[in-house]
Amino acid sequence: MTAPKTILIGDRVRYESAAGTIRGEVVDIVDAMNAAGDIIPWIVIEHIMHNRPVRTRLADTALEMMKFKVIFRDIAIQKEVA
Repeated sequence: MTAPKTILIGDRVRYESAAGTIRGEVVDIVDAMNAAGDIIPWIVIEHIMHNRPVRTRLADTALEMMKFKVIFRDIAIQKEVA
Protein backbone atom coordinates (compact mmCIF):
# COMPACT_ATOMS: atom_id res chain seq x y z
CA MET A 1 0.00 0.00 0.00
CA THR A 2 1.31 3.44 -0.86
CA ALA A 3 0.45 6.82 0.61
CA PRO A 4 -2.04 8.92 -1.36
CA LYS A 5 -0.55 11.10 -4.09
CA THR A 6 -2.83 14.06 -3.35
CA ILE A 7 -3.98 15.18 0.07
CA LEU A 8 -6.24 18.20 0.25
CA ILE A 9 -7.48 20.39 3.09
CA GLY A 10 -10.87 19.06 4.17
CA ASP A 11 -10.08 15.39 3.46
CA ARG A 12 -11.20 12.89 6.08
CA VAL A 13 -8.30 10.55 6.78
CA ARG A 14 -7.30 7.48 8.79
CA TYR A 15 -3.86 6.36 9.95
CA GLU A 16 -2.19 4.01 12.43
CA SER A 17 -0.12 5.34 15.32
CA ALA A 18 1.09 4.23 18.75
CA ALA A 19 -2.25 5.51 20.11
CA GLY A 20 -4.16 3.20 17.75
CA THR A 21 -6.19 3.97 14.65
CA ILE A 22 -6.79 7.73 14.35
CA ARG A 23 -9.52 9.24 12.20
CA GLY A 24 -9.61 12.97 11.57
CA GLU A 25 -9.72 15.82 9.09
CA VAL A 26 -6.87 17.57 7.30
CA VAL A 27 -7.01 21.22 8.42
CA ASP A 28 -3.71 22.54 7.04
CA ILE A 29 -0.67 21.60 4.97
CA VAL A 30 2.51 23.52 5.69
CA ASP A 31 6.13 23.41 4.55
CA ALA A 32 8.51 23.21 7.49
CA MET A 33 11.93 21.88 8.40
CA ASN A 34 12.42 18.28 9.54
CA ALA A 35 15.16 16.98 11.88
CA ALA A 36 17.57 16.58 8.93
CA GLY A 37 17.20 20.26 8.05
CA ASP A 38 15.18 19.66 4.87
CA ILE A 39 12.01 21.58 4.05
CA ILE A 40 9.16 19.06 3.62
CA PRO A 41 5.33 19.16 3.65
CA TRP A 42 3.66 18.53 7.01
CA ILE A 43 0.02 17.46 7.18
CA VAL A 44 -1.97 18.96 10.10
CA ILE A 45 -4.83 16.70 11.19
CA GLU A 46 -7.52 17.55 13.73
CA HIS A 47 -9.20 14.71 15.60
CA ILE A 48 -11.02 14.15 18.88
CA MET A 49 -9.23 12.54 21.83
CA HIS A 50 -10.81 12.37 25.32
CA ASN A 51 -13.66 14.62 24.12
CA ARG A 52 -11.26 17.42 23.12
CA PRO A 53 -10.02 18.49 19.70
CA VAL A 54 -6.35 17.67 19.11
CA ARG A 55 -4.13 18.76 16.21
CA THR A 56 -1.35 16.47 15.05
CA ARG A 57 1.38 17.22 12.48
CA LEU A 58 2.57 14.33 10.35
CA ALA A 59 5.60 14.45 8.09
CA ASP A 60 4.74 13.75 4.47
CA THR A 61 7.60 11.23 4.36
CA ALA A 62 6.07 9.05 7.14
CA LEU A 63 2.60 8.57 5.67
CA GLU A 64 3.21 5.21 4.01
CA MET A 65 4.64 3.72 7.21
CA MET A 66 1.55 4.89 9.14
CA LYS A 67 -0.89 3.32 6.64
CA PHE A 68 -2.29 6.79 5.93
CA LYS A 69 -5.45 6.73 3.82
CA VAL A 70 -7.94 9.33 2.57
CA ILE A 71 -11.36 7.88 3.41
CA PHE A 72 -13.63 10.74 2.28
CA ARG A 73 -13.28 13.81 0.10
CA ASP A 74 -16.18 16.28 -0.12
CA ILE A 75 -16.10 17.78 -3.61
CA ALA A 76 -18.24 20.78 -2.60
CA ILE A 77 -15.75 21.81 0.13
CA GLN A 78 -12.80 21.44 -2.26
CA LYS A 79 -14.44 23.86 -4.73
CA GLU A 80 -14.89 26.44 -1.95
CA VAL A 81 -11.23 26.21 -0.89
CA ALA A 82 -9.88 26.56 -4.45
